[in-house]
Amino acid sequence: MNLNKILISERIDQAKKGFRESFSNYMKNFSSAIKTIDEKEMKKKLREMKEYSIKNLEKLKDEAKKNLEVQGIKVFEAKDAKDARKIIKKIIPKGEIVAKAKSNVLNEIEIEKLKSRNELVETDCGDFLVEICREKGVHPVIPAIHLSIEKIVEIIEKKFGEKIEAKAEKVAEWVKNYLKGKISKAKFGLTGANAISADGNIAILENEGNISLVTKLPEKHVIVAGIEKIVPSVEDAILICKASSIWGTGTIWPAYINLISSPSKTVDIQKEIVYGMHGAKEVYLILLDNGRRKALNEGLEEALYCINCGACLYFCPVYRQIFDNFGLNYFAGIGLAKTAFMNGLRIAFEKGLYCCTTCKACKQICPLEIDGSELIKKIRQKAVEKKLETKANKKMVGNVKKTGNPFGEMKEGKIPKELYCC
Repeated sequence: MNLNKILISERIDQAKKGFRESFSNYMKNFSSAIKTIDEKEMKKKLREMKEYSIKNLEKLKDEAKKNLEVQGIKVFEAKDAKDARKIIKKIIPKGEIVAKAKSNVLNEIEIEKLKSRNELVETDCGDFLVEICREKGVHPVIPAIHLSIEKIVEIIEKKFGEKIEAKAEKVAEWVKNYLKGKISKAKFGLTGANAISADGNIAILENEGNISLVTKLPEKHVIVAGIEKIVPSVEDAILICKASSIWGTGTIWPAYINLISSPSKTVDIQKEIVYGMHGAKEVYLILLDNGRRKALNEGLEEALYCINCGACLYFCPVYRQIFDNFGLNYFAGIGLAKTAFMNGLRIAFEKGLYCCTTCKACKQICPLEIDGSELIKKIRQKAVEKKLETKANKKMVGNVKKTGNPFGEMKEGKIPKELYCC
């Protein structure tokens, strides 16, 4: 990672400008939303529920699978990203148009590799803008934070021949109308999920309304979700959605919570069940491992408590400087922990494993009080055992062993040539 090059890039400079305004608005909203709940009690409930869920993962997974299949949802299990894509290819024929919702797990399985065989329509406003600008999202909730409105309208005019006033509402209106036309042509909808209850419900939250369309207008709906999303009950799933909204966007509730327990159906004709009324006729769920069981077995289970609200990113001093360069598909400390067990220690090392300052700001804001810095320390220990260290780290440790301090030989009144944080 070339930090100097990253820090002076125009992309990162623009991201910082957009982030400052977004962070100010987020804090105003969050400060208001958090007053509507008993924060301490909600954190306690979330933590206990996730601890129980991960501890009883296999049992809850079997229950969820059984209850969803009874309701007509076809459930698959994928061992890794490649396996998940293979299953999707079996479900979705080549050449079909696919309406896709914003999803971290779809990024994780590298869903863009399907673009050579299927048209993937990004239906989230931010993801769509990032795609047409040939960019990469820098935040899981607000992916287009680094794009100026001037650049957006310039790209829309150049790519689509539409001249739009440089105002957020004008851009949103054009994007909405354009995407509705694309969604209406799709036979398949593709989404992630925020929670899956063992009693047989799949919860997906949203604010824009695009996911409601993606899950209902196409004939078939494919859902990909990590196995850690499974919780005991639908009440637990809704609690996660509420927490994701408060900590993720600073709003009391998301605009919509989609609860899916079966394909669309009607029993209005002599009480006979007929599937595929106004919504999807077929629903598929792919439960993804991709290193999650490995994390559980290696003492990194706390990383699986994460609900992907993205709140920690607002307060991470490293993420605020280099954004999506700090992690792979998931960012900051928690993102590096996930990268380690999903993609391997070397990739985590290359994507900033030693950049974390272990300041614990992430733990302070996290609704589950996940200690990202402790996870990073555990992973660094594993990395050192594999001889994955930076030159600076090696030199600092060598100095400590030799002189008792990380700076090396010290002379009174003289500032060391190289300064290291210990």
